[in-house]
Amino acid sequence: MIFLVRPGETTWSREGRQQGHLDSPLTSKGVAQARAAGQALKKVLPKGRRICIETSPIGRARQTAALLCAVLGLDVNALVVSPLLTEHHLGAWQGLTNAEIDKQYPGARRAREENKWNYEVPGGESYALVHKRAQQWLAQERHAPVTVAVTHEMWSRAFQGAYAGLTPAETLGRSHHQDRIYWLHDKKMEEIVC
Repeated sequence: MIFLVRPGETTWSREGRQQGHLDSPLTSKGVAQARAAGQALKKVLPKGRRICIETSPIGRARQTAALLCAVLGLDVNALVVSPLLTEHHLGAWQGLTNAEIDKQYPGARRAREENKWNYEVPGGESYALVHKRAQQWLAQERHAPVTVAVTHEMWSRAFQGAYAGLTPAETLGRSHHQDRIYWLHDKKMEEIVC
């Protein structure tokens, strides 16, 4: 049983900046979103089952994971940091807004949209590569019967596709809003509103 949680709003996501492997802190709204996710998890996590929270090493995810631990009464020192949960690497686009990308790399965003699954951002990675990382994480032995994975929007999209055996087009059609948790169990995906 896996629950996917996305970090709350950050200063860069509020500004429309591509984060990728870079980081910016949660805003007050982002902190509230993380706490709301914790409250939602409290209602659905099975009682009496061991729970492990795994997190991306990126600061916004780790901050979210720590807030979840506080709400759920779990030991923050027991967090498992997994590099495989790291967001889609956006290479040269990291830290830039779409307008800045268009100015510095004319036509690149359009080219990516035409072949989004395989397009590698300069210095970054493609969705196909992120999907492979998601498959690797899924194949690993879990630390507990219930895993809460704190990860990122694009990684979550790739993981949902890997978990459900979706086509690339179906995978790219998935999303992960900051006020949602995805509950993956028995080859089903359920959306929980926080």
